[in-house]
Amino acid sequence: MEMTINKLPAPTWNRLGMNESRISNITIDAAWKAQIQVPNAAITRENTEIDWNSLNSGLGQDMDVLGASIEADSFHVENNRHRNEPVVYRLQYRDTHNYYNKVQIYAEENSESSYIFTTTNESGCAGLSALQVKVYAKKGAKVRLYFAQLLDKSYDILHDVGGFCEEDASVETVYISLGGNRVYAGGLIDLQGQRSGMDAKIGYLGRDDQHIDMNYVARHQGAKTESNMEISGILRDQAFKLFRGTIDFLHGSSGAVGNEKEDVLLIGDDVVNQTIPLILCAEEDVEGNHGATIGKLDESMLFYLGSRGISKEEAERIIAKAKIDTLCSLIPDEAVRKEVEVYHGGL
Repeated sequence: MEMTINKLPAPTWNRLGMNESRISNITIDAAWKAQIQVPNAAITRENTEIDWNSLNSGLGQDMDVLGASIEADSFHVENNRHRNEPVVYRLQYRDTHNYYNKVQIYAEENSESSYIFTTTNESGCAGLSALQVKVYAKKGAKVRLYFAQLLDKSYDILHDVGGFCEEDASVETVYISLGGNRVYAGGLIDLQGQRSGMDAKIGYLGRDDQHIDMNYVARHQGAKTESNMEISGILRDQAFKLFRGTIDFLHGSSGAVGNEKEDVLLIGDDVVNQTIPLILCAEEDVEGNHGATIGKLDESMLFYLGSRGISKEEAERIIAKAKIDTLCSLIPDEAVRKEVEVYHGGL
């Protein structure tokens, strides 16, 4: 299949070659059998009568088409249920195939729930890891998503999030990307209801000749909606990264606020770092902010660490680890946090 993914809501100059990404020869063999831990009875595995294909996502419609034949794993959260114990959804690949898993979360009014998604593989395996998570958050519902992508370089990756928020609902995402070869990740949250919210914290490490391509969109439709995107990454060796971040204020989003902040640490002279911050505005009374910090390690810091017997390479590793550890600490499961720490410590 030929796919067009991570498409900007409004195109920029075509000559930049950053409006979208096109990939070819994508095939799916099956869904991998996930290991799923559901720790409480407030979350059931019931299907819901939602037109899930109508929910937009970061990678876009071609991701829906690719997974059209895949049966979804469904989660249904009851009204007024507040549970801190997360659902843990593990994909641990043990052979060489292309897998697509689909997750649908229906959160009823005033509920709270958390979900952790981990992708790992056994040694010697290769293929495609495709994962799509869609969320429908009813009035006042709070949904938190945590992703730990810990695959080998033998894997290409398509990881996708789509969400729809009614009044006072919110979807929070933490995405940590440490592995893979060609990594395509995205998220789009429709803030339809008044005072609904989106929060996305993205962390990545690009190394060797890794290719990372991301697209995150906050679509403000309701009044007084809020979005926040924080992106923190490290690029080293010959790694490539393209980040698209869009705050889209549609008509009717009066009083909305959107913030986007990116912090990229460049280690080495051969990395490629590309960013498109985009603020679209069809409403007057809104506030959109974007900030970026892109740079290398401070020479005075390197000198200080060197005077204490720490080499430049070790200093780079320590600082990169600290960036990832900050995000890792947000994951509400000790075992998963340990997995991330062990994986990152071996890089």
